[in-house]
Amino acid sequence: MRFLLPPCPGVEAARQQAPLLQAALRATIPDLVVDVAPSYTALGDDVIAHRCLAAWVPPIVGARIEMAGGRILRRAIRRGQTAYRAGIVCRVGETLDLAKAPSMTAAWVDEDSAAGYLLARSWLAARHVDAITGFKRASFIHSYVACLQAVADGRADLCSVFASVPSAAGEDGAPSTSTLDEVDERLAARLHIVAFTGDTRTDGVAVGARVDDASVAVLLDALTRLPTTPGGAEVFRRLMQCDGLHVEPVRPTSPALQALLAMG
Repeated sequence: MRFLLPPCPGVEAARQQAPLLQAALRATIPDLVVDVAPSYTALGDDVIAHRCLAAWVPPIVGARIEMAGGRILRRAIRRGQTAYRAGIVCRVGETLDLAKAPSMTAAWVDEDSAAGYLLARSWLAARHVDAITGFKRASFIHSYVACLQAVADGRADLCSVFASVPSAAGEDGAPSTSTLDEVDERLAARLHIVAFTGDTRTDGVAVGARVDDASVAVLLDALTRLPTTPGGAEVFRRLMQCDGLHVEPVRPTSPALQALLAMG
């Protein structure tokens, strides 16, 4: 039985952590092998081609698997939710005028980051602005804090960060949480969210089109119970970066991300 992990935050780092998850799960599944895909593309390919029983996949890979007929069987619970969106951030006192995009600079987190780039890319595409070529300059700087600092300092005009979904918003429509709530107050005070993107579901356990629930039932049960076992909670949080797993009605990971995949 092979369970595949994404190369996050990097292939080597993930490979160092994978044996911890394998050891924790082998108490229930003695023949389980936990492996790490060399790339997000390879991760999706292996699930779609049934070269693994199941995999832990981020939103963009989950959207691709669903488009190929696969399913997400469990969703990550983060901050009590199984969905999130992105907030477009500018400096306080400034608005986002996309007509001026050719003279603006964008700071993105990573080309595979849903909240830090992909959801913003989809939102911009719907407004006929390319997230890279539509700006005077656009760069990936691999950190939410670094992106926010670049905007605050004037080295960039906008970036994209995590924000909670509308269902968790207050009566005034503002998100209950965002990355701005987690950074230094002095930095956050210089910035504000000017727009919100569409939402995406969280990471989850994915299977290919021909895998039935019974085939992965033992694995799903072991993963679901792991956060409640001695030592398992730390392993779970470290590798899955969430608080638990949730069973949801079947729904698309993200129409916004599927639209990007359809664009090629």
